[in-house]
Amino acid sequence: MILEETYAKSAELLKSLSTSGGLLASIENIDNYRRVWSRDGVVAGIASILSGDAALIKTFKQTLFTLKKYQDRTGRVPSNVSVENGDVSYGTTVGRIDATLWYVIGVCNLVLKTGDGAVWDDYKESVEKAVFYLECLELNGRGLIYIPQGGDWADEYINHGYVLYDELLYYLALRSFSLVTNNPVFISKKDYLKELILVNYFPDKKYLEDGHVYHRAMYESAMLHYNPPLPVTYFSNHSVRFHLDVFAVGLLLLSDILSAKKKEEVRAAALVYCGVDLDGGSALSVLPAFHPVISEGDHNWEHLRSNHLYEFKNKPYHYHNGGRWPLVHGFFLASNLSQKKEEHLSSFAEVLAKDSYSFPEFYDGETGEAKGIKGLGFSAAAFLLAYEAAINGKKVFE
Repeated sequence: MILEETYAKSAELLKSLSTSGGLLASIENIDNYRRVWSRDGVVAGIASILSGDAALIKTFKQTLFTLKKYQDRTGRVPSNVSVENGDVSYGTTVGRIDATLWYVIGVCNLVLKTGDGAVWDDYKESVEKAVFYLECLELNGRGLIYIPQGGDWADEYINHGYVLYDELLYYLALRSFSLVTNNPVFISKKDYLKELILVNYFPDKKYLEDGHVYHRAMYESAMLHYNPPLPVTYFSNHSVRFHLDVFAVGLLLLSDILSAKKKEEVRAAALVYCGVDLDGGSALSVLPAFHPVISEGDHNWEHLRSNHLYEFKNKPYHYHNGGRWPLVHGFFLASNLSQKKEEHLSSFAEVLAKDSYSFPEFYDGETGEAKGIKGLGFSAAAFLLAYEAAINGKKVFE
């Protein structure tokens, strides 16, 4: 019963966020959340397609139309757009690169999942421009896109450089684009990126002389500190990081990059590493965005502390610094390979129900208290994604 109720509440929130210009990010009129967002809109849109709700699918199409309308001449897609006055943001301190990645994934998955060729006719030129823009972000032309700090959903966290989360989105974008176009150039490009991910984010001495190794010195450093099977989080020309990025792990498990055996090893290790018991049935069973928490005195504290626009949100166990996100949890559950899919989904539903379905941005990593913006569409969409994947066996990404 709790599953059906939570499903209904999730769909109800998405419908309440539907406008003639597309799906808004939140019911709260705070900052720029009463806008159409690429990331939020595509996550909700894919959930809408999986649910089969015609009204929500129609809103998703309008979301994509709004994003296309404000795509700039470089091919870059907005992070968010005001449907009231047309104000557009491509990012603040830096550009939000994952906005364009999600847009390509959204359009191509809409075409692939619905079989609507007319959609591709309308969006072909726009998607090709977006893919070209993304190729330009391969700054050295070697296959991985470069992400500035703050350049994706973890906008006030420490990630930068060759960030696994974004490389996985790039892979999913190229994969769906290749399926739509059957273009051999992009099929080859997608396959090459897959090898780059396998080699560079799972360092092993057997790959040391492999041509896919991106940065020999950083690779040698990574091998000294790498503890398999969890992937590297990001690397740059001067550092390698191994903290757990749960969103990236969820995307990895939903892709076709790893074998089924390797996926189960990664999934199990992620749960053990962050100390989460999915069978616990409490808010603390929702997975954190990143682990471990960065605290004062940690060598990355000042790096984290100085990266914010309005106010510092990333105190320990808050926001991206150990906050527990329904968005992240939903994608992880959608990739769940265990035999307890329904039980884990029920635990998630019980967490969402505890505060009368406020669908918060995140939960406090220590207390489980709902925090941040409430009524977020992607928090509701995450449950729909997890439900359709776990219960109905539907693929999140084509």
